[in-house]
Amino acid sequence: MAYIRGYDTKQKRKGKPVKRYEVCLREPATDTNGLPIPGKQRARQESYRTREAAEARRDELNSAKHTTGTSALAEQRKAGMLTFGHHARGWLDAQRVRVASGKLRADTVDGYERRLAVYTLPEFGGRAIASITPSQCEQFLAALVARGMTPATLKHHWSTLRAVFLYALRHKAITSNPVDGVDFSSNSAQRRNSRHHPLTAEQVVAVAASVGERYPVYELLTLFAAYTGLRAEEITGCEVGDLVFTGARAHIDVRRAKKRRVGEWVTDTLKSTKSRRTVPLPHWLAARMREYLDNIHPAADTPAAPLWPNRTLGGARRRGCRAVAPLDFSEPVDTGAFYKNLLRPALEAVGLPASRPATKETAAVRGVRLHDLRHTFATMQLSAGVHFMQVSKWLGHSTLTLTLDVYGDWIPESDGGVANNLPEPPAPARHEELSGTVVHLFGPIAEVAKSSV
Repeated sequence: MAYIRGYDTKQKRKGKPVKRYEVCLREPATDTNGLPIPGKQRARQESYRTREAAEARRDELNSAKHTTGTSALAEQRKAGMLTFGHHARGWLDAQRVRVASGKLRADTVDGYERRLAVYTLPEFGGRAIASITPSQCEQFLAALVARGMTPATLKHHWSTLRAVFLYALRHKAITSNPVDGVDFSSNSAQRRNSRHHPLTAEQVVAVAASVGERYPVYELLTLFAAYTGLRAEEITGCEVGDLVFTGARAHIDVRRAKKRRVGEWVTDTLKSTKSRRTVPLPHWLAARMREYLDNIHPAADTPAAPLWPNRTLGGARRRGCRAVAPLDFSEPVDTGAFYKNLLRPALEAVGLPASRPATKETAAVRGVRLHDLRHTFATMQLSAGVHFMQVSKWLGHSTLTLTLDVYGDWIPESDGGVANNLPEPPAPARHEELSGTVVHLFGPIAEVAKSSV
């Protein structure tokens, strides 16, 4: 049974201690997997400013003993007594089944697992899932907002939380989804545009040159990313055989994505069916890629070899200079490490803001990301007058409306976008030309005409 315990705080109001009220209850202790530990219980308290609020919570907990929804509080071994962490693991396992059947990307499930581990499980993991209330979910949402998350990141965390509760609802662990009791809405178009940091051609060259001071191969990789618009995992998945030359021209066939999982590189499916595409290279980039394969890449004759090499650990350096690690052409480039160790310092070296995650001491910096090289490709193509349907095809977007939603505002007239060229309307006829044909119904001329009749 839950009960109320009042106590005096150290704060005082009008010379008297301020009183607070705790709702005390006991529930079965659980292990790290969310399963109850036989014979063990744990105490939990919830503090409230007023006795009325504490009594309302106490009554809610005690009445829950008579329902199957929160049987953890009634010490019954049913679905509701299992923790949020237990149901989260079951939901993730269900998503892995969808991956095995080809209905979901493995990378998507990895993202779910990361989001749960960072914020959600530390907050709700050890709680009986049926004891979690809408007000607690609302407090969790407020805490995420206070961390300075972008609207897109916030939506990802919130939708993952909601999905776990839906899983528990289907398994009769709860009678309603507490997330649905929280007002949460977002504007997807505004969210996408607010995060864009596309670069100009001059900025791309400057950043690439800064990267090339240590790694000329990665200078070419930076240009390749900005002038093909490939996603990070698609760049990692590129193989030598995917680069096809036709005379002086070349194109890249996007056929796969690659990710590192448990220390090994695995081939993953593309983001959507439209992601399987062919992207042409500018003639100057095609020439540089041919030179790269002819003179630098040691496995240019092996079609299945990674197109872009990874860096090995270690490396020699001079005093006052950064280490230059050898390149490993047998492994695909780790784009995450590439951004952290090379692209981010290069961005800051040329005076551009680089994106950094939040830490305990500093807030997150919303600067240029590796993905912004993809935005750079799109905005440069649209500004050059390329039709948005063609740009959408090169980007591998699932729908044309997605391209319009994301890039609709990035066609300025000053950068080559379509101007408003409606012609000037014809000039009105002069008064002298109209005087002989216009009949005046009112005024002096009309009076003269009337008197002469």
